[in-house]
Amino acid sequence: MERQIIEYLNQFDFDVRKTHDGRFMDQKCTPDVVCAACECIVEYTKNNANIHFTKNDIWHSDYANNLITESFSKPNLSEESATNEYDKFFSQPLKTLAYAKILNEKKVGITNYYTIRNAEILQYISLRERNALFFLDCFLTKTMEDSGMMPFLNTFFQQQSRSALYSLRDSLMQLYHNNTPIKGDLEPPRIFNKIINILAFKRKLKGAVRGNVSATSLTIDKIRYNEINWRDLNKDKSITRQSYKELFQLNIGAGEGYYKYAIQKAKKFVRQLHPYSEIHRFSEYPGLQAHHIFMESEFPEIADYPENIICITPNQHFYRAHPNNKTIIIDPNYQLICLLSKLDSIEINYRAGNADYSLSDFVNVLNVGLDTDAFTPQMDYEEIKHQIVKNKCIS
Repeated sequence: MERQIIEYLNQFDFDVRKTHDGRFMDQKCTPDVVCAACECIVEYTKNNANIHFTKNDIWHSDYANNLITESFSKPNLSEESATNEYDKFFSQPLKTLAYAKILNEKKVGITNYYTIRNAEILQYISLRERNALFFLDCFLTKTMEDSGMMPFLNTFFQQQSRSALYSLRDSLMQLYHNNTPIKGDLEPPRIFNKIINILAFKRKLKGAVRGNVSATSLTIDKIRYNEINWRDLNKDKSITRQSYKELFQLNIGAGEGYYKYAIQKAKKFVRQLHPYSEIHRFSEYPGLQAHHIFMESEFPEIADYPENIICITPNQHFYRAHPNNKTIIIDPNYQLICLLSKLDSIEINYRAGNADYSLSDFVNVLNVGLDTDAFTPQMDYEEIKHQIVKNKCIS
């Protein structure tokens, strides 16, 4: 799908100097918001390209109300005090998706009406934040290239200096002032800082924070609408797993709703990838259960990793993975089978030309779940498999 997105975007000219549209990107178009907005569109339309909808249709849907209030810790969508915030929350991603030709947009009077133009890419973006981030990186890179801005971005990415950042900001300011209706000095930085930071994050580089170059390469929370990162808390070898779990819960704080949402989204993502059990892979074994290989209650820091979730049958789940249906217990021998099967799923997906999983994330799952540092991203699939068996046998 990643290759398909690149090929699809390459069909179009996104040059802002030609479109004169400054709303190709906006403040609320962060990966988590774009992902959530796509999810709401897919749910509202059932991915039917013939259904017309407006910003308000998505905004006031029951699905959107439940998703945003519970997962983004925001007030009810009907509250008058939140009207301006939610207007942007939904309207800005819709404009970006329309500019990127994922949606069709037609203005009737003062109202923008939308239909789905590319259902496959929309569905892909809706599945997980990482997918939305990949889409945004591809789209913004293409738009910046078409608009003549990539030389300035590349200079900043190479030098990572204050002078290069200021030069980049000046160039982007001119792009807006000279080619779009956005003429003020306050709004453009709020928009193009999002562009800079999304592109910087994907390249594992420093970005722009409070008008200056960030002290370190950007973390995911710096490009989210929800500025939370429950993985900032690293487990010290000297503290117990129970003490760490308590610290982790404190670290989540107000972001607990989004954390739970991320787990459910990861389960949904894995179920869609695997209609059959990942252990047997035949139609006689439907993959109806999304099972945490390392339990959510014991390892909350990796609970939202798809690489830690495996699709299995109900019998496999409640009688093999959890002996005698005791869900607080994991069978260590069956856990080994799950780990090896998940690694096979990741390799099969990769060899099919897809990038739905991350081998480095699976390595992190193994190191956390097995309390080791024996696994590295440089290992190949066979080395990882050998190390899993070796580690589990020793333990």
